[in-house]
Amino acid sequence: MKWPESTSIRQVALAFVTALLVLVSLIGGFAAYQTRAVTHSLEQHSREAAQSELAAGVERLLAQTEDLASNLAHWDETRQQLVTPEYYTYWRDQRVYESGMLNSRFARAALYTRDGTLLAPRPAKTRLPSKLPAGLPLRQTLSWLSNEAGTIALYHAFPVYGDERRQTLLGHGLIRIDFMPALLRQAKFHFTDTPNLKLALEPGETLAASQLFSRLNFSARPDPDQLRFQTILSRTLLALFVLLLSASLLGFVAYNRLLVRPLGRLTQDIDAMQHGRFSHNPSRSQPMRISELENIRRSLHDYQLQLRELHGSLEHQNREFHSQARQDALTGCHNRRAYEEDWGNFRRQLKAAPQGVAFLLFDCDRFKTINDTYGHAKGDRVLTIVADALVMALRANDRLYRLGGDEFATFLSHTTPAQAKQIAQRCQSLLEASAFSDLGISEPVGISIGIAFCAADQLEYIDELPKQADIAMYTAKQPGRNRIALYGEDTERAAQALVASRETSALFQALATPGMVELHYQPIHGLPARKVAYYEALARIRYNGELIMPGAFLPVVSSRRLETEFDLAVLHQVDADLSSQKIPPGSGVSINLSAQSISRPEIVSQLLELSRHGTRHALMLEITETSLITQMIEVRTYLDLLHTVNYRIAMDDFGTGYSPLRYLVDLPVDVVKFDISLV
Repeated sequence: MKWPESTSIRQVALAFVTALLVLVSLIGGFAAYQTRAVTHSLEQHSREAAQSELAAGVERLLAQTEDLASNLAHWDETRQQLVTPEYYTYWRDQRVYESGMLNSRFARAALYTRDGTLLAPRPAKTRLPSKLPAGLPLRQTLSWLSNEAGTIALYHAFPVYGDERRQTLLGHGLIRIDFMPALLRQAKFHFTDTPNLKLALEPGETLAASQLFSRLNFSARPDPDQLRFQTILSRTLLALFVLLLSASLLGFVAYNRLLVRPLGRLTQDIDAMQHGRFSHNPSRSQPMRISELENIRRSLHDYQLQLRELHGSLEHQNREFHSQARQDALTGCHNRRAYEEDWGNFRRQLKAAPQGVAFLLFDCDRFKTINDTYGHAKGDRVLTIVADALVMALRANDRLYRLGGDEFATFLSHTTPAQAKQIAQRCQSLLEASAFSDLGISEPVGISIGIAFCAADQLEYIDELPKQADIAMYTAKQPGRNRIALYGEDTERAAQALVASRETSALFQALATPGMVELHYQPIHGLPARKVAYYEALARIRYNGELIMPGAFLPVVSSRRLETEFDLAVLHQVDADLSSQKIPPGSGVSINLSAQSISRPEIVSQLLELSRHGTRHALMLEITETSLITQMIEVRTYLDLLHTVNYRIAMDDFGTGYSPLRYLVDLPVDVVKFDISLV
């Protein structure tokens, strides 16, 4: 048979795939049908056999348990223990096993009085109940199962009589058996998959023995018939595989001649273009049988020429785009995107090559004023001159980054603090020599520089350098400071000023949100009885899961003049704590008030509202002596009013201020708390 010169690849593929799918579908459908039918039959047979086998094992175990109980009930030594239990412990722990009555590996036994109480305390390692279940039939046996911390236990309770005629009930016996090990010892299970045998019983749940089999979860083992079936199925599948392999080989020969070889040639040409090897041209020496492939081969050469030109153009544009995406359009230095990439790569490289690193942060002084005064155009020109001066001052391999606005940064490798400071001084010197007067700017243009340094043996703190440099720059910008600051102990105060916004946010949120102000009550003991007389309310602020202490937020309260608002929040929290009986009845609570608050009507009004708790708690008001200096008349009036509703007045930290001793006479002070400096 002669093949046509050109055949559609779709026709060839469709014919081959259709024939192969029809063959596989017929054989696979028949095999699947037979497999399902036989497998279902074998599985059903195996499960029924496993169910019967398991039921017989359970019945044997229950019967053996009954026999054990009967033997124990008729054993003279058992009756003797119920009559005279002096040797019961020995009988329970040894004798019952030495006699062969019980197997010590799986079974435990105990005796109970006629009312179901354990005859003697149980050993620590046993799990026998101290009392039999309520409602136990007095003259009948009872079996149940219990899940005890993952261990399934079979319990069997039985009566013990004093004679064979079952006239006199002496007490009860109880046998505890580890159910699963005992069940598996009954016989070898041929059909049951014992490793997966489980009893569906929740921890702490009990189950009557009559319902045991309904809770057993089991699966069947594959039986020999199923194995033989699998062998037959394997042979069938092997024959099917040989048949399909033969068909595939024939198809492969055809596809190799018609498709694989021609497509391989085209693939080589396309790969060459993909990797930029445009000097390689498709071969025209051997025509392809399939018309579509021949058309591709002819078009590939023309397309390759176009790609060569396009590839060159794209490479040039990509280089320009990469540079522009990482370059600041105004100053020509690197931008924030380049900074983030370079800083991340540099930190990773430090793990392999530790070295001293310095981070320099630059900020133009009074740039906003210059920009607003002389216009944005001259402001942009100032930034350009600053960037040029900084680039000239840096080392050859150092990069300058514009982080935004008038802020620049660089990081120096293989350096020391002294070298970093020298470079910073060179930056300022070059900037001072720049010709800003040519722009019509008469005032000086300067920069503040913050430096943070990390030694080679402290690189675990490398991530803190930008923040430390920012703090140092903040210090450098303070009035009267040198315009170059190196982060260290002298910048801690500036760091606290930067962080103060956290305490400010916490304070304002606490004033607006009830419950954020927490009161910790410190007991104050009276002498000589040393009983707790008062609990002093000490304020804290709970913010984002952290506890902020007074030393952190009280300066913010003072600077923002929020003493009255904060004291009101404290009084509201004291009211809530007293209402919820957080303070023991019969004791007192001592409240601290600031100087400004004691003379405010709203504070006094809240104190009067709080006095309703005076029947159950003593109330004390603590005032620092300095709070009484400026508003003596108002303070005296309010304190007298509070005295009438049973408030006690304490002067706190006496001796630290400038109040004369006459205030102790003029004001209704009940308690004086001396400052520790006077003791």
